[in-house]
Amino acid sequence: MAKKTRTGSHKKQHFVPQCYTKPWLDPDSVGKPKLDPYVWVFNKDGTNPRRRSPANLFTETDIYTIPAADGTRDLRLEHGFQQLEDQFTRIRNLTLTQKRWPNNDQLVYLLAFVATAQARTRANRDHHRQQWGRLRERLEDFQRSFDSASPAKKKAFAAVAPLPGSTAEPGMTLDDVKRYEEYPIQNMIAPVVATVMRCFSQMHVAVLCTDDPLGLITSDNPCTWFDPESYKLPPFYRGAGLGSRTIEVTLPVSPSQCIFISHNSGFKGFVNIEQRVVDALNYRHAAHADESIVCAHNEIRPFWVTPREAPEDAWEKVRARKIAAGEIDHR
Repeated sequence: MAKKTRTGSHKKQHFVPQCYTKPWLDPDSVGKPKLDPYVWVFNKDGTNPRRRSPANLFTETDIYTIPAADGTRDLRLEHGFQQLEDQFTRIRNLTLTQKRWPNNDQLVYLLAFVATAQARTRANRDHHRQQWGRLRERLEDFQRSFDSASPAKKKAFAAVAPLPGSTAEPGMTLDDVKRYEEYPIQNMIAPVVATVMRCFSQMHVAVLCTDDPLGLITSDNPCTWFDPESYKLPPFYRGAGLGSRTIEVTLPVSPSQCIFISHNSGFKGFVNIEQRVVDALNYRHAAHADESIVCAHNEIRPFWVTPREAPEDAWEKVRARKIAAGEIDHR
């Protein structure tokens, strides 16, 4: 049974877990009397460095709470995330840091953490709110058009396409859409994570390792789905999907390690990476950040936050050359 409460407990909820960001504590801040350990937080463009305690970082009031009509607060998601975070922390601290490969049960917990890390953030919540909001607007426009139609048109249309919300319609009602728009994480995370986990089970897992002194960074949107070949496609087809054979899912788990999930069978187990790969990963994670990046030091490399020009074989540049050569019509 889900735990419900009328009190204000667990109102401040981390959309990036506190346990997750602790490995990025500045070494100079750890073990100092009268000083709370802190990480360094930068704007995603590399500006405005400031110190923040993980306890006070990346929180939002009731972002996972399921409100009930009687005023109670259902905290099943918050408590479920805490249990998964405990498992992840033990596996990271006692297994990955020792470069011991996790057993099957541990690997399931790690992949579940990766899946939820992508689905539970404020950035993902806001994205899905926009998607459901656009659908709601279309349904409301249709409702207004239907309400102002003549009786004959209403009868003809209802015979083939019942109104959203009518008992004859097998799909979602307008109220359903509004509920998903307001609480997308609460309504979507279970089926989304189940689908992602099925995909992960068909992919290969590696842990990328580095001893770079600055190390890997993370962000307020720490798990990235990135397809390094998508820039060759028209923008409409660039959405990163797990079905793509070139998709790469990455989640830094500390400044020295990053989980890497792909269809590439050449990446399995612990893999030592060169500095250029560290820089490429940090550029990727800074670019996918919502607002902030997290570092273990008050220092970043400019390369990580400097926008790049599209490669010469990018779809836009190839198309522009073909238009200039008269090979295709620009209209």
